Amino acid sequence: MCKYCLECDWQISTADGYTEKEVSEKAIEHFVETGHTVDSLRLPPPAVVIEN
Repeated sequence: MCKYCLECDWQISTADGYTEKEVSEKAIEHFVETGHTVDSLRLPPPAVVIEN
């Protein structure tokens, strides 16, 4: 999951090691502090290599 601001360069993602809960909490904090609109994007699951 990736959350990003529509008004500045702020963004946070589970790809950066945060949990989905942390990403959501940080997005809410950014909105409360700035009043900026935050949107989200679901990241595709990581690729899994299966070896026989």
